[in-house]
Amino acid sequence: MLSEFQQALADLTASPELCIRAREDASTLRERYELTNREWSRLAGLVNHKGMECACIVYRANRLAPLALNIPRTCKALGHNLRAVVSEFWMAVPETNVHFFIETERFCRFLEAKLAGGCDLPPEVATILAEESAIVRAGLEESYTEGR
Repeated sequence: MLSEFQQALADLTASPELCIRAREDASTLRERYELTNREWSRLAGLVNHKGMECACIVYRANRLAPLALNIPRTCKALGHNLRAVVSEFWMAVPETNVHFFIETERFCRFLEAKLAGGCDLPPEVATILAEESAIVRAGLEESYTEGR
């Protein structure tokens, strides 16, 4: 059950939405995870702790950093849509990768798929994304040194 507790803690840190649901109804944690009473009690306390909001912010900042550094013009072109798009990405791709190019390339693929599906975003996003994603993919390819 310890692994369920650890997974729950990681999921809560990565998802402010899950924290909010658990604050409103702590039984959500029991429904999603196999927890002992003690583990459930600790998690129920954690989601209500003021530090949990900070943990979620730090997690999101760590996931946003690669995007801001590698595709800054795309982020700027997204404008007020950026928050919703990255939140959707993080929900769709909850596992993060510390390799900045991998994390950014995943987001580029996600955003390309949204654009191909007709998502209503500012028209310049597609052009800028194409330019920056090419640079990211070249950087990612160059970062693979094994076998060279």
